[in-house]
Amino acid sequence: MSNENNRQSWDKLSEYYQLSTSISLDDIHYAPYSPGEKELNVIGDVKGLDVIELGCGGGQIAIVLAKMGAKNVAALDISEQQLNHARLLASREKANITFLHGDMENLSSLQNASFDLVVSVHAISYVSNIENVLSEISRILRLNGRVVLCTIHPLQYVLWEALEEDSIKKVQSYFGSEPSTWDWIDNTKTPIATFSDRAHRYEEFVNGLLKNGLILERVIEPRGYTIEELKTIDLEEVAYHNKRIDEQFTRINQIIPFSIIYVAKKIEIDQN
Repeated sequence: MSNENNRQSWDKLSEYYQLSTSISLDDIHYAPYSPGEKELNVIGDVKGLDVIELGCGGGQIAIVLAKMGAKNVAALDISEQQLNHARLLASREKANITFLHGDMENLSSLQNASFDLVVSVHAISYVSNIENVLSEISRILRLNGRVVLCTIHPLQYVLWEALEEDSIKKVQSYFGSEPSTWDWIDNTKTPIATFSDRAHRYEEFVNGLLKNGLILERVIEPRGYTIEELKTIDLEEVAYHNKRIDEQFTRINQIIPFSIIYVAKKIEIDQN
């Protein structure tokens, strides 16, 4: 399945997705029912920085970055329907953001060394070629600029279905290279849209970053909140959640992480 198929699926899913999930406009999310930026401090101070979010969806993270004091915020997404939602939300929140329609594998409309920070949360797993994305990120980053990439943890692809169904037969190969194709199901168990994505192995990310002069500074594997914690805190303070607590998801997220976050810094590449 191509990026174009995923684009069409996000266009189809957008309205349902935005209505059925609660995504904070005051905190950056990294996984459902899990700590956000306020607790993890992954991105840190963005005041005065030129920032771009790749795969911005409904614009919530870009809005938070603007509220955090970034000087200029741009946000790119492949889905025009998601961008329509993002523009309306940014207008309502009085956040000054430049929204761009495009594919993160080809950022040719953006100038070299034009950003201090690149952020992408749960978008890179949908792309066809991660090497193109990392190369483009390096190109648009300024020297000493940082990139924060949050994506599906590869263990999720290996073990999540097996833990859901309590069946060792459902364990998948960590070394699988083919994308997985799956349906997004609504509350009535009806498929809404079909997507293709792939968990990238740890070595793919680390070696891809290094190849493009992006030196790894930190790796975070957020552990989600327990059921007990979710029952004692205000659910609206959780950066990303569905309208009701998914207890099975929360239980599994205590066993394996849903997300992995890579933080890297751009340095000069020795050409010798």
